[in-house]
Amino acid sequence: MTKPGMIITGATGFLGGRLMRYLSNQYTIFALGRRSPQEVGGLEGPDVHWFQVDIGHFDPLREVFSHIREMGGAELVLHLAGYYDFTGEEHPEYTRTNVLGTRNVLELSAPLRLKKFIFTSSVAACPFPPPGGVITEDTPPTAPPPYSRSKRIGEEMLANFKDQIPSCILRLAAIFSNWCEYEPMHNFLATWFSGSWNARILGGRGQWAIPYLHVRDLLTFYLRVVEKADELEPLEVLQASPNGCTTHLELFRGATRSYYNEARSPIYVPKPVARLGIMMREQVGRLTGTMPFERSWMGEYIDLKLNIDATRTHRRLGWEPHPELEILNCIPVMVHNMRSNPEEWQKRYEMSRKGKRVRGKVKNVIPEG
Repeated sequence: MTKPGMIITGATGFLGGRLMRYLSNQYTIFALGRRSPQEVGGLEGPDVHWFQVDIGHFDPLREVFSHIREMGGAELVLHLAGYYDFTGEEHPEYTRTNVLGTRNVLELSAPLRLKKFIFTSSVAACPFPPPGGVITEDTPPTAPPPYSRSKRIGEEMLANFKDQIPSCILRLAAIFSNWCEYEPMHNFLATWFSGSWNARILGGRGQWAIPYLHVRDLLTFYLRVVEKADELEPLEVLQASPNGCTTHLELFRGATRSYYNEARSPIYVPKPVARLGIMMREQVGRLTGTMPFERSWMGEYIDLKLNIDATRTHRRLGWEPHPELEILNCIPVMVHNMRSNPEEWQKRYEMSRKGKRVRGKVKNVIPEG
């Protein structure tokens, strides 16, 4: 019996490669990525067909979709490809990849008569709620940063194609692994364990908070979405997130306790002072050419909480994050991995960064299989 087809964009990224391994037993995979599978150790097999292509280039992408139709087509698209960084600044890739690239994929998917177009968005598309408030599936994606805005435009584009393509929207929490592989968390740990002057400094009261989700939980989340694709409502929004959020202070205490085998007390810096300090370090970085990870836009969110209520999603999918994979339970494992194999720790971090950034010239298309 022939397997149904599935297109995965961003297949060479942090999430795409993992999802392919989960889904290749059930689907013929058409994997689209900026990098070659050889570069990332991509999955191989008779039912995996690789295309190295940039979704921001319409003509090469059209050639890829022509190959896919000739090979039997697909009933699902998992659209994972996208650009983001943590500078808070405008970048042409937000428009070229996240907006125009998404439009290209949608236009070329329309003739496939899909069962579902599964669009990967982010809870970061939603603004921080007022104190005591929560983000739900109904929250409009109106956060102002460039990345958030590009995801909002992507979500809106799905509505423009609703008569041609049934779709759903997945808003992801911050995704991490036992090797960290999440840039802010990597930088937090590097700072807290450095012994430098700022190793114990937390802005405000350390109450800035966002939701975190282990990549293994995210994989089971996607599997449930794929299994229930027929049941999902048009343009339905689902949140890949635990309920609540984890504060900077909780992360600091858990990480330093695991690393130093004793509790460490943070030094709290009032929000106005912390914001000024971040701005000054950023200006020094611009002069020296060595930019710090912390940027001015981050200071605006000190002590704010991106609190999530994903109860509807949990009930809808019959899925919840596993308690053992909650981030505070995983921090000791991260610390162990960092200490026992620092080379692998750094290698995975660099690979995860390459997966979301544009690096060098991209070949247009290499159909394989």
